[in-house]
Amino acid sequence: MPYVTQLPPNALSVGVDGGIITVPTARLINFTGPSTEFDGYEQPTSDGVLEPGDTTNLSQSDPAGTDVVSNATYRGTAELNTVAAGVDIPGIATVTLDVLPRTVDIFSTTTGDPPVTNTYMVTETPFDQQNLQVTATVQLLGGGTTTITAPLSDIVNQLTTAVPLLGLATPALTGLVSTVVNTTAMTITPDEDATKTLPPDQVLCFGRGTLIETDRGPVAVEELRADDLIMTRDNGLQPIRWIGSVKLSARDLASRDHVRPIQIKAGALGAGTPTSDLVVSPQHRVLVRSRVAIKMFGAQEVLVAAKQLLNLDGIDIVQDACEVEYFHFLFDRHEVVFANGAETESLFTGPEALRSVGLAARREILELFPQLADRDYEAAPARLIPSGRKARKLAMRHVHNGRELVTQSL
Repeated sequence: MPYVTQLPPNALSVGVDGGIITVPTARLINFTGPSTEFDGYEQPTSDGVLEPGDTTNLSQSDPAGTDVVSNATYRGTAELNTVAAGVDIPGIATVTLDVLPRTVDIFSTTTGDPPVTNTYMVTETPFDQQNLQVTATVQLLGGGTTTITAPLSDIVNQLTTAVPLLGLATPALTGLVSTVVNTTAMTITPDEDATKTLPPDQVLCFGRGTLIETDRGPVAVEELRADDLIMTRDNGLQPIRWIGSVKLSARDLASRDHVRPIQIKAGALGAGTPTSDLVVSPQHRVLVRSRVAIKMFGAQEVLVAAKQLLNLDGIDIVQDACEVEYFHFLFDRHEVVFANGAETESLFTGPEALRSVGLAARREILELFPQLADRDYEAAPARLIPSGRKARKLAMRHVHNGRELVTQSL
Protein backbone atom coordinates (compact mmCIF):
# COMPACT_ATOMS: atom_id res chain seq x y z
CA MET A 1 0.00 0.00 0.00
CA PRO A 2 1.34 3.49 -0.79
CA TYR A 3 1.84 6.28 1.73
CA VAL A 4 1.42 10.03 1.34
CA THR A 5 3.36 12.61 3.33
CA GLN A 6 2.61 16.33 3.21
CA LEU A 7 5.73 18.39 2.69
CA PRO A 8 6.45 21.47 4.80
CA PRO A 9 5.63 24.91 3.40
CA ASN A 10 8.22 26.08 0.89
CA ALA A 11 9.98 22.71 0.75
CA LEU A 12 8.65 22.45 -2.78
CA SER A 13 6.51 24.87 -4.67
CA VAL A 14 4.89 24.83 -8.08
CA GLY A 15 5.42 27.69 -10.50
CA VAL A 16 2.81 29.28 -12.72
CA ASP A 17 3.88 27.01 -15.57
CA GLY A 18 3.33 23.92 -13.44
CA GLY A 19 7.04 23.29 -12.96
CA ILE A 20 8.57 22.38 -9.61
CA ILE A 21 10.65 24.99 -7.80
CA THR A 22 12.98 23.51 -5.20
CA VAL A 23 14.37 25.03 -2.03
CA PRO A 24 17.88 23.60 -1.44
CA THR A 25 18.02 24.35 2.31
CA ALA A 26 15.37 21.80 3.28
CA ARG A 27 16.27 19.51 6.16
CA LEU A 28 15.61 15.82 6.47
CA ILE A 29 13.61 16.26 9.68
CA ASN A 30 11.06 18.32 7.73
CA PHE A 31 10.35 15.34 5.50
CA THR A 32 9.79 12.75 8.20
CA GLY A 33 6.36 13.89 9.29
CA PRO A 34 3.40 11.54 9.61
CA SER A 35 2.82 9.36 6.55
CA THR A 36 -0.75 8.27 5.82
CA GLU A 37 -1.49 4.95 4.16
CA PHE A 38 -4.06 4.95 1.35
CA ASP A 39 -5.51 2.27 -0.88
CA GLY A 40 -5.20 3.58 -4.38
CA TYR A 41 -5.72 6.22 -7.03
CA GLU A 42 -9.28 7.10 -7.95
CA GLN A 43 -10.22 8.61 -11.31
CA PRO A 44 -7.14 7.10 -12.98
CA THR A 45 -6.45 7.56 -16.68
CA SER A 46 -7.70 4.86 -19.01
CA ASP A 47 -4.21 3.57 -19.81
CA GLY A 48 -3.18 3.32 -16.16
CA VAL A 49 -0.46 5.96 -16.52
CA LEU A 50 -0.38 9.38 -14.84
CA GLU A 51 1.25 12.16 -16.85
CA PRO A 52 2.39 15.42 -15.22
CA GLY A 53 -0.72 17.60 -14.95
CA ASP A 54 -3.15 14.67 -14.56
CA THR A 55 -5.46 14.85 -11.55
CA THR A 56 -6.48 11.99 -9.27
CA ASN A 57 -7.68 11.32 -5.72
CA LEU A 58 -5.54 9.46 -3.20
CA SER A 59 -8.32 7.43 -1.63
CA GLN A 60 -9.30 4.92 1.00
CA SER A 61 -11.61 2.03 0.18
CA ASP A 62 -14.00 2.53 3.13
CA PRO A 63 -17.70 2.79 2.29
CA ALA A 64 -17.64 6.54 2.89
CA GLY A 65 -15.10 6.90 0.11
CA THR A 66 -12.65 8.92 2.18
CA ASP A 67 -10.07 10.82 0.16
CA VAL A 68 -6.74 11.22 1.90
CA VAL A 69 -5.89 13.88 -0.68
CA SER A 70 -8.53 15.13 -3.13
CA ASN A 71 -7.90 16.58 -6.59
CA ALA A 72 -4.18 15.91 -6.43
CA THR A 73 -2.24 16.93 -9.53
CA TYR A 74 0.68 14.72 -10.47
CA ARG A 75 3.90 16.74 -10.84
CA GLY A 76 6.46 14.06 -11.67
CA THR A 77 9.13 12.54 -9.49
CA ALA A 78 11.89 13.93 -7.32
CA GLU A 79 15.09 12.37 -6.04
CA LEU A 80 15.93 13.19 -2.44
CA ASN A 81 19.60 13.26 -1.48
CA THR A 82 21.43 14.22 1.70
CA VAL A 83 24.97 15.18 2.59
CA ALA A 84 26.88 12.58 4.60
CA ALA A 85 27.39 13.32 8.31
CA GLY A 86 30.22 11.97 10.45
CA VAL A 87 31.63 11.80 13.96
CA ASP A 88 35.11 11.07 15.31
CA ILE A 89 35.19 8.66 18.22
CA PRO A 90 38.52 9.31 19.99
CA GLY A 91 40.82 6.34 20.04
CA ILE A 92 38.40 4.07 18.19
CA ALA A 93 37.14 5.12 14.75
CA THR A 94 35.54 7.64 12.45
CA VAL A 95 31.91 6.87 11.60
CA THR A 96 30.09 8.40 8.61
CA LEU A 97 26.37 8.06 7.88
CA ASP A 98 24.98 8.57 4.39
CA VAL A 99 21.22 8.43 3.81
CA LEU A 100 20.56 6.54 0.58
CA PRO A 101 18.87 8.52 -2.23
CA ARG A 102 15.16 8.00 -2.58
CA THR A 103 12.88 8.73 -5.52
CA VAL A 104 9.35 9.85 -4.65
CA ASP A 105 6.24 10.86 -6.57
CA ILE A 106 5.17 14.47 -6.18
CA PHE A 107 1.55 15.68 -6.10
CA SER A 108 0.09 19.09 -5.33
CA THR A 109 -3.30 20.58 -4.53
CA THR A 110 -4.51 24.16 -4.79
CA THR A 111 -7.50 25.35 -2.76
CA GLY A 112 -9.00 28.51 -1.30
CA ASP A 113 -9.12 32.16 -2.23
CA PRO A 114 -6.46 33.41 -2.27
CA PRO A 115 -5.20 30.04 -3.53
CA VAL A 116 -2.99 27.96 -1.24
CA THR A 117 -0.85 25.19 -2.71
CA ASN A 118 0.07 22.13 -0.68
CA THR A 119 2.66 19.63 -1.87
CA TYR A 120 2.82 15.92 -1.10
CA MET A 121 5.14 13.05 -1.77
CA VAL A 122 4.02 9.45 -2.25
CA THR A 123 6.23 6.53 -1.25
CA GLU A 124 5.77 2.78 -0.98
CA THR A 125 6.66 2.80 2.72
CA PRO A 126 6.25 5.45 5.43
CA PHE A 127 8.89 8.18 5.21
CA ASP A 128 10.32 7.69 8.67
CA GLN A 129 13.43 6.45 10.44
CA GLN A 130 12.24 2.84 10.26
CA ASN A 131 12.14 3.02 6.47
CA LEU A 132 15.04 5.35 5.65
CA GLN A 133 18.05 3.28 4.65
CA VAL A 134 21.51 4.59 5.58
CA THR A 135 25.00 3.36 4.86
CA ALA A 136 27.43 3.59 7.77
CA THR A 137 31.16 3.55 7.04
CA VAL A 138 33.44 2.79 10.00
CA GLN A 139 37.15 3.53 9.61
CA LEU A 140 38.99 2.02 12.57
CA LEU A 141 42.03 3.96 13.75
CA GLY A 142 44.00 0.73 13.88
CA GLY A 143 43.18 0.02 10.25
CA GLY A 144 40.29 -1.60 8.46
CA THR A 145 36.92 -0.40 7.17
CA THR A 146 33.46 -1.78 7.84
CA THR A 147 30.37 -0.80 5.83
CA ILE A 148 26.82 -1.51 6.97
CA THR A 149 23.47 -0.61 5.40
CA ALA A 150 20.43 -0.64 7.67
CA PRO A 151 17.34 1.40 8.61
CA LEU A 152 18.26 4.66 10.32
CA SER A 153 16.28 3.56 13.39
CA ASP A 154 18.45 0.45 13.81
CA ILE A 155 21.85 1.63 12.62
CA VAL A 156 23.32 2.11 16.13
CA ASN A 157 22.41 -1.46 17.09
CA GLN A 158 23.81 -2.79 13.82
CA LEU A 159 27.06 -0.87 14.26
CA THR A 160 27.69 -1.98 17.83
CA THR A 161 26.96 -5.58 16.85
CA ALA A 162 29.29 -5.54 13.84
CA VAL A 163 32.04 -3.53 15.57
CA PRO A 164 31.92 -4.35 19.32
CA LEU A 165 34.40 -1.56 20.14
CA LEU A 166 31.72 0.95 19.16
CA GLY A 167 29.64 -0.24 22.10
CA LEU A 168 31.83 2.03 24.20
CA ALA A 169 30.63 5.00 22.17
CA THR A 170 26.88 4.41 21.98
CA PRO A 171 26.01 7.98 23.12
CA ALA A 172 28.19 9.43 20.35
CA LEU A 173 26.53 7.21 17.75
CA THR A 174 23.06 8.12 19.01
CA GLY A 175 24.04 11.77 18.76
CA LEU A 176 25.17 11.19 15.17
CA VAL A 177 21.77 9.77 14.26
CA SER A 178 20.12 12.79 15.88
CA THR A 179 22.39 15.07 13.84
CA VAL A 180 21.47 13.29 10.63
CA VAL A 181 17.75 13.67 11.32
CA ASN A 182 17.74 17.22 12.64
CA THR A 183 20.38 19.09 10.68
CA THR A 184 21.24 17.18 7.51
CA ALA A 185 20.56 19.27 4.43
CA MET A 186 18.49 17.66 1.70
CA THR A 187 18.70 18.40 -2.00
CA ILE A 188 15.71 17.77 -4.24
CA THR A 189 16.16 16.97 -7.92
CA PRO A 190 12.82 16.99 -9.76
CA ASP A 191 11.99 15.14 -12.96
CA GLU A 192 8.97 16.92 -14.38
CA ASP A 193 8.81 14.62 -17.42
CA ALA A 194 8.40 11.44 -15.39
CA THR A 195 5.20 9.42 -15.62
CA LYS A 196 3.67 7.11 -13.03
CA THR A 197 2.32 3.71 -13.93
CA LEU A 198 -0.51 2.97 -11.54
CA PRO A 199 -0.49 -0.39 -9.74
CA PRO A 200 -2.27 -2.84 -12.03
CA ASP A 201 -5.40 -4.60 -10.91
CA GLN A 202 -5.07 -8.34 -10.47
CA VAL A 203 -8.46 -9.13 -11.95
CA LEU A 204 -10.15 -12.34 -10.79
CA CYS A 205 -13.11 -13.11 -13.02
CA PHE A 206 -14.83 -14.73 -16.01
CA GLY A 207 -14.66 -13.59 -19.62
CA ARG A 208 -17.77 -12.36 -21.43
CA GLY A 209 -19.84 -15.25 -22.76
CA THR A 210 -19.03 -17.68 -19.94
CA LEU A 211 -22.11 -19.77 -19.13
CA ILE A 212 -22.87 -19.92 -15.40
CA GLU A 213 -25.23 -22.60 -14.07
CA THR A 214 -28.31 -20.98 -12.48
CA ASP A 215 -31.83 -21.94 -11.41
CA ARG A 216 -32.80 -21.15 -15.01
CA GLY A 217 -30.05 -23.27 -16.52
CA PRO A 218 -26.84 -21.91 -18.09
CA VAL A 219 -26.84 -18.09 -18.35
CA ALA A 220 -24.14 -15.88 -19.89
CA VAL A 221 -22.24 -14.13 -17.11
CA GLU A 222 -22.90 -10.69 -18.61
CA GLU A 223 -26.64 -11.32 -18.23
CA LEU A 224 -26.47 -12.01 -14.50
CA ARG A 225 -27.73 -9.51 -11.93
CA ALA A 226 -27.70 -9.16 -8.15
CA ASP A 227 -30.16 -11.59 -6.47
CA ASP A 228 -29.99 -14.08 -9.37
CA LEU A 229 -29.78 -17.64 -8.03
CA ILE A 230 -26.58 -19.47 -8.92
CA MET A 231 -25.99 -23.18 -8.48
CA THR A 232 -23.07 -23.78 -6.10
CA ARG A 233 -21.24 -27.01 -5.44
CA ASP A 234 -21.59 -26.93 -1.65
CA ASN A 235 -24.69 -24.90 -0.80
CA GLY A 236 -27.15 -25.33 -3.64
CA LEU A 237 -28.74 -22.22 -5.12
CA GLN A 238 -27.28 -19.00 -3.70
CA PRO A 239 -28.21 -15.39 -4.55
CA ILE A 240 -25.61 -13.07 -6.03
CA ARG A 241 -24.95 -10.30 -3.53
CA TRP A 242 -22.77 -8.15 -5.80
CA ILE A 243 -21.62 -8.31 -9.41
CA GLY A 244 -19.14 -6.12 -11.25
CA SER A 245 -17.21 -5.96 -14.50
CA VAL A 246 -14.14 -4.37 -16.04
CA LYS A 247 -13.34 -3.83 -19.71
CA LEU A 248 -9.73 -3.82 -20.89
CA SER A 249 -8.78 -2.37 -24.27
CA ALA A 250 -5.99 -3.54 -26.57
CA ARG A 251 -3.83 -0.78 -25.10
CA ASP A 252 -4.59 -1.98 -21.57
CA LEU A 253 -3.62 -5.53 -22.48
CA ALA A 254 -0.44 -4.38 -24.21
CA SER A 255 0.73 -2.42 -21.17
CA ARG A 256 -0.51 -4.93 -18.57
CA ASP A 257 0.45 -8.29 -19.96
CA HIS A 258 -0.37 -10.07 -16.70
CA VAL A 259 -4.12 -9.50 -17.19
CA ARG A 260 -4.34 -11.10 -20.63
CA PRO A 261 -7.09 -13.72 -20.63
CA ILE A 262 -6.35 -17.42 -20.36
CA GLN A 263 -8.31 -19.92 -22.43
CA ILE A 264 -8.98 -23.37 -21.01
CA LYS A 265 -10.01 -25.48 -23.98
CA ALA A 266 -12.87 -27.96 -23.80
CA GLY A 267 -11.72 -31.08 -21.95
CA ALA A 268 -8.35 -29.60 -20.92
CA LEU A 269 -9.03 -30.12 -17.22
CA GLY A 270 -10.01 -33.75 -17.73
CA ALA A 271 -13.24 -35.68 -17.28
CA GLY A 272 -14.78 -33.73 -20.17
CA THR A 273 -14.40 -30.37 -18.45
CA PRO A 274 -14.91 -27.71 -19.35
CA THR A 275 -17.65 -28.68 -21.78
CA SER A 276 -16.70 -25.74 -24.02
CA ASP A 277 -13.74 -23.36 -24.15
CA LEU A 278 -13.58 -21.28 -20.96
CA VAL A 279 -11.94 -17.83 -20.79
CA VAL A 280 -10.89 -16.49 -17.39
CA SER A 281 -8.47 -13.96 -15.97
CA PRO A 282 -5.00 -15.26 -15.01
CA GLN A 283 -5.74 -15.00 -11.27
CA HIS A 284 -9.07 -16.81 -11.46
CA ARG A 285 -8.98 -20.16 -9.69
CA VAL A 286 -10.33 -23.45 -10.98
CA LEU A 287 -10.93 -26.60 -8.97
CA VAL A 288 -8.38 -29.41 -9.18
CA ARG A 289 -9.46 -32.85 -7.95
CA SER A 290 -6.85 -35.59 -8.16
CA ARG A 291 -4.67 -38.09 -6.33
CA VAL A 292 -1.74 -35.72 -6.85
CA ALA A 293 -3.60 -33.10 -4.80
CA ILE A 294 -4.19 -35.67 -2.06
CA LYS A 295 -0.49 -36.58 -1.93
CA MET A 296 0.68 -32.97 -1.90
CA PHE A 297 -1.93 -31.33 0.32
CA GLY A 298 -3.92 -34.06 2.02
CA ALA A 299 -7.05 -32.75 0.28
CA GLN A 300 -8.90 -34.20 -2.69
CA GLU A 301 -9.75 -30.75 -4.03
CA VAL A 302 -7.83 -27.49 -4.18
CA LEU A 303 -8.31 -24.18 -6.01
CA VAL A 304 -5.51 -23.13 -8.35
CA ALA A 305 -5.12 -19.92 -10.38
CA ALA A 306 -5.36 -20.42 -14.14
CA LYS A 307 -1.94 -18.83 -14.68
CA GLN A 308 -0.34 -21.64 -12.66
CA LEU A 309 -1.67 -24.22 -15.13
CA LEU A 310 -0.11 -22.88 -18.32
CA ASN A 311 2.26 -25.85 -18.65
CA LEU A 312 -0.67 -28.12 -19.37
CA ASP A 313 -1.93 -28.82 -22.87
CA GLY A 314 -5.00 -26.83 -23.83
CA ILE A 315 -4.44 -24.02 -21.31
CA ASP A 316 -2.93 -20.95 -22.96
CA ILE A 317 -2.72 -17.16 -22.80
CA VAL A 318 -4.89 -15.51 -25.47
CA GLN A 319 -2.17 -13.44 -27.13
CA ASP A 320 -4.30 -12.02 -29.95
CA ALA A 321 -7.13 -10.61 -27.80
CA CYS A 322 -8.02 -7.09 -28.96
CA GLU A 323 -10.03 -6.41 -25.83
CA VAL A 324 -11.57 -8.35 -23.00
CA GLU A 325 -14.44 -7.79 -20.60
CA TYR A 326 -14.26 -9.57 -17.27
CA PHE A 327 -17.15 -10.20 -14.86
CA HIS A 328 -16.99 -11.21 -11.21
CA PHE A 329 -19.68 -11.88 -8.63
CA LEU A 330 -19.87 -12.31 -4.89
CA PHE A 331 -21.95 -14.44 -2.53
CA ASP A 332 -22.30 -14.41 1.24
CA ARG A 333 -19.32 -16.78 1.27
CA HIS A 334 -16.70 -18.05 -1.11
CA GLU A 335 -18.33 -20.66 -3.35
CA VAL A 336 -17.49 -23.15 -6.08
CA VAL A 337 -19.71 -22.54 -9.12
CA PHE A 338 -20.12 -24.17 -12.53
CA ALA A 339 -18.75 -22.22 -15.52
CA ASN A 340 -18.97 -23.89 -18.94
CA GLY A 341 -19.29 -27.11 -16.97
CA ALA A 342 -16.07 -26.57 -15.00
CA GLU A 343 -15.95 -26.03 -11.26
CA THR A 344 -14.44 -22.63 -10.52
CA GLU A 345 -14.54 -20.04 -7.77
CA SER A 346 -16.71 -17.02 -7.07
CA LEU A 347 -14.98 -13.82 -5.97
CA PHE A 348 -13.00 -14.49 -2.80
CA THR A 349 -13.10 -11.68 -0.25
CA GLY A 350 -9.51 -12.02 0.91
CA PRO A 351 -7.48 -8.79 1.11
CA GLU A 352 -5.70 -9.28 -2.24
CA ALA A 353 -8.98 -9.94 -4.05
CA LEU A 354 -10.60 -6.87 -2.53
CA ARG A 355 -7.73 -4.69 -3.70
CA SER A 356 -8.12 -6.11 -7.19
CA VAL A 357 -11.64 -4.80 -7.83
CA GLY A 358 -10.85 -1.09 -7.63
CA LEU A 359 -11.91 1.56 -5.16
CA ALA A 360 -15.50 2.15 -6.27
CA ALA A 361 -16.33 -1.56 -6.34
CA ARG A 362 -14.56 -2.09 -3.02
CA ARG A 363 -16.77 0.52 -1.39
CA GLU A 364 -19.90 -1.17 -2.71
CA ILE A 365 -18.70 -4.50 -1.33
CA LEU A 366 -17.81 -3.00 2.05
CA GLU A 367 -21.30 -1.51 2.31
CA LEU A 368 -22.69 -5.04 1.95
CA PHE A 369 -20.04 -6.73 4.09
CA PRO A 370 -18.64 -4.16 6.55
CA GLN A 371 -16.80 -6.91 8.45
CA LEU A 372 -14.35 -7.11 5.55
CA ALA A 373 -12.91 -3.75 6.60
CA ASP A 374 -11.71 -5.29 9.86
CA ARG A 375 -8.00 -6.01 9.47
CA ASP A 376 -8.38 -9.05 11.74
CA TYR A 377 -11.16 -10.58 9.65
CA GLU A 378 -10.13 -13.71 7.78
CA ALA A 379 -12.34 -14.90 4.96
CA ALA A 380 -12.73 -18.68 4.67
CA PRO A 381 -11.93 -20.11 1.22
CA ALA A 382 -14.25 -22.70 -0.29
CA ARG A 383 -11.26 -25.01 -0.76
CA LEU A 384 -7.59 -25.03 0.14
CA ILE A 385 -5.69 -22.43 -1.90
CA PRO A 386 -2.03 -23.46 -2.33
CA SER A 387 0.68 -20.83 -2.68
CA GLY A 388 1.81 -19.94 -6.19
CA ARG A 389 4.99 -22.03 -5.95
CA LYS A 390 3.14 -25.10 -4.66
CA ALA A 391 0.38 -24.65 -7.24
CA ARG A 392 2.95 -24.64 -10.06
CA LYS A 393 4.54 -27.76 -8.59
CA LEU A 394 1.11 -29.40 -8.50
CA ALA A 395 0.60 -28.61 -12.19
CA MET A 396 4.03 -29.96 -13.16
CA ARG A 397 3.40 -33.22 -11.29
CA HIS A 398 0.24 -33.70 -13.32
CA VAL A 399 2.23 -33.11 -16.51
CA HIS A 400 5.06 -35.46 -15.55
CA ASN A 401 2.67 -38.21 -14.43
CA GLY A 402 0.23 -37.76 -17.31
CA ARG A 403 -2.64 -37.13 -14.90
CA GLU A 404 -5.79 -35.13 -15.48
CA LEU A 405 -6.48 -32.14 -13.23
CA VAL A 406 -10.06 -33.25 -12.62
CA THR A 407 -10.77 -36.90 -11.88
CA GLN A 408 -14.37 -38.01 -11.51
CA SER A 409 -13.59 -40.87 -9.11
CA LEU A 410 -10.61 -41.19 -6.78
